[in-house]
Amino acid sequence: MSDVEKFVRFYESDFGKKVLGRETDYLYNELRDRKKILDIGCGIGSFEERLAKLNIVGLDSSEEMLEKARKRSDKKFVLGNAENLDFSKGSFGGVFTVTTLEFLGSYKKAVDEVVRVLEPGGKFVAMILNPESEYFKAHAQKADSYFRRIKHTNLKEIESCISKFFATTGEYFLGIRGQDVFDTRDKNLAALYVVKGVKV
Repeated sequence: MSDVEKFVRFYESDFGKKVLGRETDYLYNELRDRKKILDIGCGIGSFEERLAKLNIVGLDSSEEMLEKARKRSDKKFVLGNAENLDFSKGSFGGVFTVTTLEFLGSYKKAVDEVVRVLEPGGKFVAMILNPESEYFKAHAQKADSYFRRIKHTNLKEIESCISKFFATTGEYFLGIRGQDVFDTRDKNLAALYVVKGVKV
């Protein structure tokens, strides 16, 4: 099964919809006041589809993902590289990444690029997989899991990199146990760690 098919299957499952619903609500609350937003690593466009009220540009390095995304949403989708964004300085009021930074060759280059394309006072929200969580550990044991492709597992290091340019806060988010999705700040249960901040 291709990556695209796996994503589609996940987000169309009842469990995937619950996860997506929580993530979408979080992003909406953080970014709803931003005029133009960039989603780096947009995949099949699930957030663009759900955040229809927001002015989002989706970027991904996979043309196959973007083909699916364009069928889900009429927002603008761009083929591109997170470490070398083809946008001018200060073009966005907000940027978000969902389980993207930790898979990149250099998340530091990506953060530098986020800083460049954000306007002064622009907001960045990075949702990062939490390797300490039960959910992550269970997935990482599966031979075909894309969690095994993760390149960076030191959350504090990633947060420290982001906090050089942003006034940041970090929090554990999205409790997952089995098929249950719930609110928690417990690092053993929270599938994600969120770093968010305003550009200084």
